[in-house]
Amino acid sequence: MAKAGYNSWVTKPFRAADMGLYSHYDGAHNHPVNRALHMIAIPVGFSSVIVVWWHWVLALLLIPSAFALAWIGHWIEGNKPAFLTNPTHVFVAPVWMARKIFGTGPKKTAS
Repeated sequence: MAKAGYNSWVTKPFRAADMGLYSHYDGAHNHPVNRALHMIAIPVGFSSVIVVWWHWVLALLLIPSAFALAWIGHWIEGNKPAFLTNPTHVFVAPVWMARKIFGTGPKKTAS
């Protein structure tokens, strides 16, 4: 987060946009089974980037496996994957997962 007066006019729009993406992604993952499947699918999918250096066939199998787990989660929750509305959600996924694991995500307020 930028200090007040230090490029805040530059960084504030980006922080707002990032939180909008994060909030939308978080809102699409409320069911506990969907969240659990995503906690498995996200590392599986992103690990393919590393595995490809040693075994490209295995790496190519990891990607559809990860998407299948995520799709099953969305089927259970009854909604479409967030990346269908905005492909950048694929890159929001690891941030979402890290925030869930470390408890650093924005707190939901009771309405």
